[in-house]
Amino acid sequence: MRRFALLLLLQTAYTGLQLHAQAFLKMAQPLRTEINTGSSKHYWSGRTCTGCKVLLNNDSIRVYPNGVFAIKRELKPGKNLFVLSSTDSTGKFVSRTYNVYFTSPPPVRVTPSFRIDYVNISPKTNTILSAGDTLRVRMKGYPGGQASWFNGRSIPELPAGQSGGIPGFYAGYYVLTEADSLLNGKVNVYLKDRGQTAVLPGNFRYTYQRNTQLVGRTIDDMTYLTISPDGDRLGPEKIGYLDRDVLLHITGKEGSHYRVKLSKSQFAYIPEALVDTMTLTEQVPQSIADDVRVWSDKQYDYISVGLAEKLPYLSTQEVNPGKITVDIHGAISEPGFLPTTQSTGEISRIDWQQVSPDVFRVAVSLVNKQPWGYKIYYADSNRLTIRIRHQPANLQLKGMTIGLDAGHGGGNVGTAGAMGIAEKQLALNLSLLVKAALEKEGARVITTRMSDMFVDNQARLYNYRQLAPDLLLSIHMNSSVNPVDIKGTANYYKYPFCEPLNRFIHNRLLETGLADFKNNANFNFILNMPTEMPSALIETLFLSSPEDEMRILDEQFRLVLADKIVQGLKDFLQDAAK
Repeated sequence: MRRFALLLLLQTAYTGLQLHAQAFLKMAQPLRTEINTGSSKHYWSGRTCTGCKVLLNNDSIRVYPNGVFAIKRELKPGKNLFVLSSTDSTGKFVSRTYNVYFTSPPPVRVTPSFRIDYVNISPKTNTILSAGDTLRVRMKGYPGGQASWFNGRSIPELPAGQSGGIPGFYAGYYVLTEADSLLNGKVNVYLKDRGQTAVLPGNFRYTYQRNTQLVGRTIDDMTYLTISPDGDRLGPEKIGYLDRDVLLHITGKEGSHYRVKLSKSQFAYIPEALVDTMTLTEQVPQSIADDVRVWSDKQYDYISVGLAEKLPYLSTQEVNPGKITVDIHGAISEPGFLPTTQSTGEISRIDWQQVSPDVFRVAVSLVNKQPWGYKIYYADSNRLTIRIRHQPANLQLKGMTIGLDAGHGGGNVGTAGAMGIAEKQLALNLSLLVKAALEKEGARVITTRMSDMFVDNQARLYNYRQLAPDLLLSIHMNSSVNPVDIKGTANYYKYPFCEPLNRFIHNRLLETGLADFKNNANFNFILNMPTEMPSALIETLFLSSPEDEMRILDEQFRLVLADKIVQGLKDFLQDAAK
């Protein structure tokens, strides 16, 4: 039934071309005809009737068999006039005129009269600071003056080698001390020269945090830390998830993120909505890691470390040899600490290391070269537990549980190509083909969705972390504003132990003839984040590319894609067994 639904959509799209036997232009981009841009390149993509001839300013444009076309042109500064036209076999035509105004950034010039042009103070957001934090300033103004800012501290003018040869750039920094506790508001920057004074405040407010005992506790096991408060379209880069009620020492705030001190040498950030704050009324007891337990059951090995408090932790992994490393921030061990451990299924060795005065490391070497997932959580009050998953006894798809996530759905349509078929529909159709192929191999498949329905990304993450399938695949299609040059298949992963799974799938997908958009590391997608199982984000191809789009709309090609994904899984399992 779902296959029929997609076929109907494709038939409607192609029928639309036939019903409009006369020339037409259906644009995917741009949607406006009056365009202002700061880019020297401009792109068009759209579709017309099959057999129609497309011209841009009398240049003949390639039209694919399905009527799709894509164009790239270089712009000259100022107004660029383009006439796009489509002509059918009878000579009838339609056209569209585009006025594209390209304004290149003006060249940097010396400030001609006494003034301050602009001031940039970092962090570039309203911020709560404490002693030891650094404010940085950069300003442009009249050259040769005396610039100053915080507490009258001078801001040196940059030499020509650091300012592109343009005088009048000033830069400096200031490290806050406890004497700056009255800081509360915008910071002024001053420029003086020959009895003249110019003043310009920064754009953001800075407040000194007088209460150095502010702490917080994580609200649930979906709480995450980031390396900064800023990020791209996927948000700030995450560095790990924490269990609930973990104690965090808050040293400041940037925008909507608290800055937390994990240890003397490492800081992280956490969204304010994910932590309950409070004032510490008594000293946190020292956590001495002297109570360790190690045991095993049929599915997992366990390492449990008794602590006086629920402390934050971060983890990393290695492949070939397999290794999992967990750093417990704020914990110490006694000199010569070396607990005895019993035999386990996956652990071959445990090294206990005090890597810095306030970071205790548990380095777990594995029997197998491929880590199969792990979870870190607090059990029995303040016992930090590392649960390490055994490698499946039978490294074949038969009997294995695979999580299969069809990207987007419902109101979250994803991207679309010039033919107008949404990513959510194609991702679901391909996922169902992969599901059928996996079940034919004897695998059990857990799906996010089996129809066109909306599923929140946090719900997807929670579901798969709880169910912990043996492997997790998320299927998507890619997109770019450049429909001419950007195309091909790509895989994305976050952690090193997920690289082999993505590499084997990616190598198989390249056998389809798709261009190579690489196997990409450290990607911030939400379903790349679980450590409980190896995972892969498969961006099969670019819907924005006419060539790629035409291929994915071919049912036989989708069957080939599904087969290659399954073959990549088999390759991964075969390699893990070596």
